[in-house]
Amino acid sequence: MKLLILFILLSFSLNANMNVVCKAGVMDNNSAKKYINKLLKKEPENIEYILKLADVHLKSGEILKGYKYIARAYKINPRAVKDSEISNILSYALEMTDLAKRAKQSNDKRLWNELGDNFFNMGVCKETVTAYENSLALDKNQEDISLKLVLSYKKSNQIYKAVERLKLLLQENSKIFYANYYLAKIFRYSLNDEKLAKIYFTKAKKILINQKGNFASTQYPHLMYDITSELGK
Repeated sequence: MKLLILFILLSFSLNANMNVVCKAGVMDNNSAKKYINKLLKKEPENIEYILKLADVHLKSGEILKGYKYIARAYKINPRAVKDSEISNILSYALEMTDLAKRAKQSNDKRLWNELGDNFFNMGVCKETVTAYENSLALDKNQEDISLKLVLSYKKSNQIYKAVERLKLLLQENSKIFYANYYLAKIFRYSLNDEKLAKIYFTKAKKILINQKGNFASTQYPHLMYDITSELGK
């Protein structure tokens, strides 16, 4: 009799959790977050709720937050997470969560760059921007990181931040090819300023010719063709 009651209670609990997950699934992301967080205050170790919240954050583009909830669930019940639908990204989620924690604790630019590079390669702008901004706050003289940050700003439609970062780079060194090249592209295609676009394309072409040895044999003709075409428009 006790076993029957236990089975009924367990079945009721599982069904209740499934109803919560289904209900959250038809909400918009912000409403789902509020709804699940409210439930987690009552049941902070409910794996289904935590994993659903992780899923909502991932779908919202808040990748690192999603990873942190996966890590939280894994700490509570490793087997349940390994058996869940999210298991295919478990190892990477744990790795990125640990890296973010170490970067924050040590405030080491190398760790911020490693974190930023991982998210940059994934095409995840929000986390990339945060990591690179933290790194550049520690050492502003990182040309490659600044250029990657510019691309992330551009991809996330933070156009004026991209322009500001490029101008800062050019204040330090006016002969940075990609700073001139990216600025020209932004002025033409994002800000519709043909005059400034041609000025920066002209500067980029001159630098490209003068620094030809710094570019790969296949890269140089491609860039030269592109800039020449841009100047011909």
